[in-house]
Amino acid sequence: MSQNPKLITGMGAALVDLFAHVTEAELTALGSPKASMSLVEPRQSDDMQEKLHVHERQPGGSIANSIAGIAARGVPSGFIGKIGDDALGAVFTDAFARANVRFPVTPMDAQPTGHCLVLVTPDAERTMHTVLGASVTTSAADIDAALLADTGLLFGEGYLWDSPSARTAFLTAADTVREAGGKVAFSLADGLCVARHHADFLALLDSHIDILLANEAEITALLGTDDPADVAEKLAPHNLLAAITHGSHGAHLCAGATRAHVPAQNIADNEIVDLTGAGDQFAAGFLAGLHQGKGMEDAAAMGIDAASDVIRHIGPRPPLDQAAS
Repeated sequence: MSQNPKLITGMGAALVDLFAHVTEAELTALGSPKASMSLVEPRQSDDMQEKLHVHERQPGGSIANSIAGIAARGVPSGFIGKIGDDALGAVFTDAFARANVRFPVTPMDAQPTGHCLVLVTPDAERTMHTVLGASVTTSAADIDAALLADTGLLFGEGYLWDSPSARTAFLTAADTVREAGGKVAFSLADGLCVARHHADFLALLDSHIDILLANEAEITALLGTDDPADVAEKLAPHNLLAAITHGSHGAHLCAGATRAHVPAQNIADNEIVDLTGAGDQFAAGFLAGLHQGKGMEDAAAMGIDAASDVIRHIGPRPPLDQAAS
């Protein structure tokens, strides 16, 4: 990609993370299996919050986290997603406004803003309860034509396929961006998501995707292997660039017959504060680098830098006062 003045626009779940410290006894009393992630109804989340002290609210959502990271690197950015007309929706929109991310949205009354109640025990383990709410209602009607016209790279996630209306909206937006000469990047989201939509995701490799991002578990769910050589061989017939992260072993890249490996940084265990958001920020650095005209290895190095930075502090996004680089 050449230096691109257009936006990188993400489409994904608009969520707010609610953090509450709990004792082991309190977690047991709530009946929550430790370290699990479960989907709950709004009333269930409200009932739990009445029994706890939510001490922090942070905007979240995988693609939204990546877009925040991209914006922190000085790349013009936008986001397509859905929120409720409520206080948590304001938390989400305010963070993007302060980061100069374009987010034209009409909040809805029928569903609350999606959120994740994160219960943190003294051992730092996290048990999560997610209310999807408005986040799964995104539809083609929520796509702002002016935002899409200014988009040079559209970035979506596998979770969109769990909502028929969001899936249709993404495919519509992807067609529009590609027809205008732009690119489309896609994150596989997680292994279970790939299992749910395996045939659809395989079909996407030849129809709507220019850039594929995944980790070891996700690419294994899609292709049956995470061996870098085998992955590269299986993806070679498809006209796309892939970046597969392998944790502390760095990232493996392939584009047709071209293959590369970028090692991870050496980080001492006592420097690692919170692994949340490492994948999101790798995507941020990688896509920002490609959008700025860097080759795939240099872009992956930017992604590894971004991931290495975010795990040194609490939360999945760069601080808002981080200088663009």
